Amino acid sequence: MLSRILVPLDGSTCADQALAYALALAKAEDARIDVEAFVDPRAILGRDLADPLEEAHTAAAMTEARRLVDAAVTQAKHLGLQADGYADFGEPATGIVKRATEIEADTIVMGTHGRSGFKRLFMGSVAEHVLRSAPCPVVVIRERVVFKPEARPPDIVPENGAIFVLRLIEVAPKDFERLYGEIATFMDGPGAELPGVLDTELFGSTDRRRIEILAKFRSHGDWVRAQWDQRLGDLLEEIAVTSQTLEFNLYRGDRFPSQTSKIRA
Repeated sequence: MLSRILVPLDGSTCADQALAYALALAKAEDARIDVEAFVDPRAILGRDLADPLEEAHTAAAMTEARRLVDAAVTQAKHLGLQADGYADFGEPATGIVKRATEIEADTIVMGTHGRSGFKRLFMGSVAEHVLRSAPCPVVVIRERVVFKPEARPPDIVPENGAIFVLRLIEVAPKDFERLYGEIATFMDGPGAELPGVLDTELFGSTDRRRIEILAKFRSHGDWVRAQWDQRLGDLLEEIAVTSQTLEFNLYRGDRFPSQTSKIRA
């Protein structure tokens, strides 16, 4: 059961759709909503500022960010939900992960790609960073976006113990067979060669709308390193482009939680 949902906003259509999804989810789960918008001076002006409110462009962007947050909080409260809002200066991806950690969010609901008119606050790389770094499950509302791996993986603090990686993908029925086939081909071929992979499973729903990918890695470090494999990056790009929603989660330990229900063809 969810008790707290974080929704990043940037004024784009995709972010608005993410908010609508999150509000419906919060209503169903009787959960609290937290909404947040970021203004990044470096994205607007190409540099940091000692006081961003003294610069006209960043001050105007903050006014817009606060308006978006206030409107979303009002909308949530009209639905009978508890809601808080935040508008901050800073880099969005880092800020989203930090806020989710601080409020102990149960899930993050966000769009994959924002509008450049809001000073490039959200890009595909933001969704990518949040998916990789968030302390909780992430639901991504689709808009076409390309995920590109960085040049090399980050430094990894070794962690012992196996982890399970779960991705639940919702697709249009017309795309189901093609995407399911591409994932299955990858899992039987290049995916099985990734260092640290212990086991993989693939499931599809009978209505041809959902695909579930379950992979077991030897350690968290092995999973992180795998994200920088170009072949996996190409598959994740195809998933992001094709999916309507994408939910992601990590489970630590040798056994996958028994209460998690799998969808089968």
